[in-house]
Amino acid sequence: MRDTQTTARARILVVDDDPVFRVYFAGILEDMGHELLEAADGEEGLRRFREAAPDMVLLDLRMPRLDGLAVLDAMAAEAPGVPVVVVSATTEIRNAVGALRRGAWDYVVKPIQDPDLLRHVLDKALAHARVLRENWRYHERLAEEVRAKTLELTEANERLAQEKSQVEGMNVTLRNVLGAVEREKRAIVEEFGAGIVGRVLPVAERMARESSPEVRARFLTVLREELSRLCGDGGPGPALFGLTPTEMEVCRYLELGRGSKEIADLLNCSMETVQTHRKNIRAKLGIKGEKVNLSAFLRTRAPAR
Repeated sequence: MRDTQTTARARILVVDDDPVFRVYFAGILEDMGHELLEAADGEEGLRRFREAAPDMVLLDLRMPRLDGLAVLDAMAAEAPGVPVVVVSATTEIRNAVGALRRGAWDYVVKPIQDPDLLRHVLDKALAHARVLRENWRYHERLAEEVRAKTLELTEANERLAQEKSQVEGMNVTLRNVLGAVEREKRAIVEEFGAGIVGRVLPVAERMARESSPEVRARFLTVLREELSRLCGDGGPGPALFGLTPTEMEVCRYLELGRGSKEIADLLNCSMETVQTHRKNIRAKLGIKGEKVNLSAFLRTRAPAR
């Protein structure tokens, strides 16, 4: 019993100038369940090969107009995956070797005494071609998957590079903000220390040397005022002491002339958050609803330089 895989219907082109052999091949091919295409010479065979795209070719060598070797060269160059079996009456070894070297899949000598031999050659060539086609399709699918994965990896690497660049930019901004905050903190500490040394300690030393309770009381009042000024409250009461640390930070930036957007960038928050802090500060300072510039108001309450 013939393998069912090899008996799958195929389209086979017979190129032979001898009508007797074409009829002979037709009987065998139809018996095998294949579709027959015929050509009476090389030029017609090459034309039908290009038009019909057969699964296999049975090719004679000695033909008018265009011989079999020229047809074989063209077919092997244009469609190397299509098996071409040379069927020729010549028994010269050099013809068989030449045909095989130029792309023929097999070589059968006429006349064919045993039809089963031809069937075996056809089955083997068709099966081999089928394996090659499946292998080619597999490699095509594999190549397509590799291309798709490569594209995905390339896009992922580009996204990672962009995210890395963004993170690096954010790190630079954060370092700049932290540096600015640290410098302002040092300036505040230095200013506070200078105020203590230059304005508070002299008053405290003089108060300590006084024996009169009335004079000491006056020095104590002055000392309290100086401490109040150093704490950022130049007005009559310690209103700034009721602010939260963040609101105190906003006040310091406002005293330095910073706008809301700049303060939002420095504090790493939204403009809306800064506006809320400003409203709370105005309420705690008792100027809510008044037409008073908050920055100017804070500067008037700042300690004298």
